Amino acid sequence: MNKEEIRFSVIIPAYNVEKYIGRAIQSVTNQTFENYEILVVDDGSSDNCGKICDRYAKLDSRIEVIHKENEGLSAARNLGISKAKGQYIGFVDSDDWIDKHMYEHMHQIITEKKADVCICNFYNVIGNENTIKNANKGIQEYNKLQILKEVLLDKNIQSYAWNKLYKRELFDGIQYPVGKKYEDIGTTFYLLEKCNKIVVTGEPEYYYFNRADSIVNHNTEQTILDYMELVNNRYDYIERRYKELKKYNEYYLAKILLTAYADASRLENIGKQLKKELNQMNKKIKGIVQKDEKEIYSFFGKKQQKQLTELLKLNEKKTKKKKIITNPTITLSMDPQLESI
Repeated sequence: MNKEEIRFSVIIPAYNVEKYIGRAIQSVTNQTFENYEILVVDDGSSDNCGKICDRYAKLDSRIEVIHKENEGLSAARNLGISKAKGQYIGFVDSDDWIDKHMYEHMHQIITEKKADVCICNFYNVIGNENTIKNANKGIQEYNKLQILKEVLLDKNIQSYAWNKLYKRELFDGIQYPVGKKYEDIGTTFYLLEKCNKIVVTGEPEYYYFNRADSIVNHNTEQTILDYMELVNNRYDYIERRYKELKKYNEYYLAKILLTAYADASRLENIGKQLKKELNQMNKKIKGIVQKDEKEIYSFFGKKQQKQLTELLKLNEKKTKKKKIITNPTITLSMDPQLESI
């Protein structure tokens, strides 16, 4: 296939996923759209994942397998992007799969609407149950500021890399942060910032598989530090450049404080660095809330408002008893490790 014929490149990073990689690759080879390539980046797998990828490549000339030393998801994606020949780029995570019409539909929308990015809805797969993540509102068009606002609200549009089709040139000068977990936080916003038009389709065509051992479900101290760093950097960037997004930017930062404390409370031990970073973020948000409490609290439900209030009291010197703070999605035990921050 000549470079001119390749309309889009699908990048599949793979690491020790021998149980799932075949399903992911097969779902892409089953696409009803034909002019594309599949770049499978084997990130130094120690199981049979690499061999399985090679077997699929022998069966389909559109598949190229790249074997490399283990450096993490970001490095694998970056390598795939550097090798991509398509006019558009898409990602499929190695334990997920896609509907056979997904890329045909997305390519049709992105070209007809003359958009820079197309985003599709997705199923959240837990066990045998598939739940549609976002309400199906048909096809909607966004300009840059509108989509950046939606990313910060994190309700209808998320930062995930994989349910999007991007113009190739958007990645010029942008890479996924190597060595960081939750790398999408450090990338997607900056890609969308370069867009004039983004099109979102409410049709769910991506299947996001929730694994018990995934990063999202198995946070460590380092993963918490990673996403706190990426969010803080993005907050400072937005504060300098987009005054129109101020309240949404502050809301997201406050929401991440709740998440960080919830994740930290599940760890057996909390190191000095994490305590320091939690303390600094706590102070930062406390200063924001003191200036505009009504605005920030308006984004949260009553239980989350109570939770945020309790967290912001942690910097006060008075002695506190152990507390249990809950909301429908987070249970946060305020144990002595966190009380002493």
